[in-house]
Amino acid sequence: MLGLRLLAVALIAGLLLNPGRWERPTDERVSPWLILLDRSTSMAQPHGNGTRLDRAKELAAQLSDLVPESVPIELRSFSSSAGKPLNDLDDLTYSKNGGSDILGSLRVLSEEVAARGDRFAGIAVLTDGRQTVMSGDEQIESLALRLRARETKLHAVAIGAGLPVRDLALNITRPVISVFSGQKVRVPVMVEASGLGSLKPKVILENEQGDELARAEVAVSNGSPAFTTFELSAPEKSGRWSVRTQIFDHEARTSNNRDQVVIRVLESRTRVFLAEGAPYWDSKFLAQLLRQQSHMEVHSVHRISDERFFRIDSGQSNTTESNTAVFPETLEEMVAYDLIVFGKNVDSFLTPKRLDALRSFVRDHGGAVLFARGKATTSVMPALEALEPVRWGASRSDSFRFAPTPDGEAVGLFGDSLPAPSASMWQDLPKLQDARSVSFVKPFTRILARGEVDGSFAGTTPVLMVRRHGQGVCGLLNGDGLWRWDFYPDARELGNMYEDFWIQLIQWMASYSEFLPGQDYSLRLPAVRGELDDPVSLHVSYRGRDANPQPSLVVEAPDGSLREIRPASKPNPAGHSAWSASFIPDQAGNWKVRLVDSRTNAPPGPDVSYNVPTPPEEGDDLSTDVGFLTKLAEATGGSLHNADEFTNFMVKACQPEAPTEQDGAAVWHASWNSAIVALIIALLLTAEWHMRRRQGLN
Repeated sequence: MLGLRLLAVALIAGLLLNPGRWERPTDERVSPWLILLDRSTSMAQPHGNGTRLDRAKELAAQLSDLVPESVPIELRSFSSSAGKPLNDLDDLTYSKNGGSDILGSLRVLSEEVAARGDRFAGIAVLTDGRQTVMSGDEQIESLALRLRARETKLHAVAIGAGLPVRDLALNITRPVISVFSGQKVRVPVMVEASGLGSLKPKVILENEQGDELARAEVAVSNGSPAFTTFELSAPEKSGRWSVRTQIFDHEARTSNNRDQVVIRVLESRTRVFLAEGAPYWDSKFLAQLLRQQSHMEVHSVHRISDERFFRIDSGQSNTTESNTAVFPETLEEMVAYDLIVFGKNVDSFLTPKRLDALRSFVRDHGGAVLFARGKATTSVMPALEALEPVRWGASRSDSFRFAPTPDGEAVGLFGDSLPAPSASMWQDLPKLQDARSVSFVKPFTRILARGEVDGSFAGTTPVLMVRRHGQGVCGLLNGDGLWRWDFYPDARELGNMYEDFWIQLIQWMASYSEFLPGQDYSLRLPAVRGELDDPVSLHVSYRGRDANPQPSLVVEAPDGSLREIRPASKPNPAGHSAWSASFIPDQAGNWKVRLVDSRTNAPPGPDVSYNVPTPPEEGDDLSTDVGFLTKLAEATGGSLHNADEFTNFMVKACQPEAPTEQDGAAVWHASWNSAIVALIIALLLTAEWHMRRRQGLN
């Protein structure tokens, strides 16, 4: 009996040791092909007799029917994220809200299949390529690296590629218009259409409150831009106007049916002195244009011969002849002007005393100098050359087209005050000539425009440059012939670009200088536009004589809310008082920053505007993005195809693969886990109990 009990207890104790063995199960399976369908909002665009999504579903159905049954296919959809497996294509509809994230959806699906110990034999994406989630080459390469590691190629169909994009685009060619009170405001508007045929959309001009100011009907046809100009009286104060046109059915982009223009109402007249030593059409046209501007006070002097100088001022019809080169003699006389313009051969106007005063005028008092016709002197004048943004070469270029650069757009001249560098009108304007070669561009010089010959930049010859010098600014226009922009009838059909160019350039230079005319404070931004939630730095300088000034800044958000900022003092190499501050734009729209002068009877302080564009949305651009799909497919070793030949390609690509043996996770199999072990223990204990009863033991 003792032996039976000990044996039973030993068996029970043995169970605690869990005897057994590890086993790793194996499975043979065929990796599936992933067919990924785009169901984002852009897939609702017309395509043939249906939509882009209908075309994608048609291709997916053909693949399901033609691919051999031995090749498993996994159907999935995506919009802003990957969807669940599809059982019936007829139930698939496009998303009415949300964006499109191709890269994010592919990343999630590749991780999902990897988690189950499998891989995709290949991926076919049926999409129009709209990627609304911000991404770059790094994100594409990261996903491609993941797919290449698993020997998975991605092939794509650019649905909608090659079809005309239905779109009506409206563009204000001068986004910032400076005007004086009482003048007429001319707002030029360009309308372009594609894929819509000939039509006559209504174009409406509205103020900030949404009140209609004017409207016009513009006849436009595919591929031919149409122009119209609104002309009305200037408002009492600066503001932002909107121009909009109607939205037609199934437009690829609806965000470009509206544009905005800043109307900047100027209060003080710009004082200009113009010195010309070799009169030419350019200088004649420019002097006449500036004198005609009611908001400018212009004094112009022209050298006719060694001892004959003609002077004519604003408001005068007759010239005054002199035998001396009339030019500001002292610094006090120069600071009476905001801008000094030099033509050619101005050697006789300049003396060592005047040159010293000129440098101080620019460096220490925020003055502006514009070299309007290239190299201004024939002799060597180191003091004047210190103000020039370049060092000159000896050769001259052939005729060229004026081509603004991205740097010119970044500083706010092109794209705000003047048409953007991408505007087609720059290619349509008459060519310029006589640009002198440049051997060296001085540091901190910004090249705003270059000369373009037969579609390529003319070597290293920049055309329009600007360079800060101390607290002032020096500009340079390297070339002649701008008068053709006003003289030729074909050029005038594009708008009065000659007048717009010079007036906007002069006003921009006055604002690009650190101090605006008549003001002791300057307020500067690093750029005129930026991204949402990116910090914006503000810089304030002071050139007045009062000690310990204490300015403050008021920031106005697009919704009208105000916040006050106290700028922090910072060192200034010139010895002037200076401050810095920053704010974070958390709303899309136009932000305004105004400086508040705490001095008694102080004039209004400077103000600046900062534009934050609305983040891109799915409906902003519904056209097919072939470039993005090509880059993505080629990064994985795959390819991009059109819809007509894609089915044949996939039938050849989706060939049955040899099953691969997949090892599963190791599993422990216990040796005691059977009914026999339990029965033996029960029999031992039962036998011991039976023997005790027979022996009469309790």
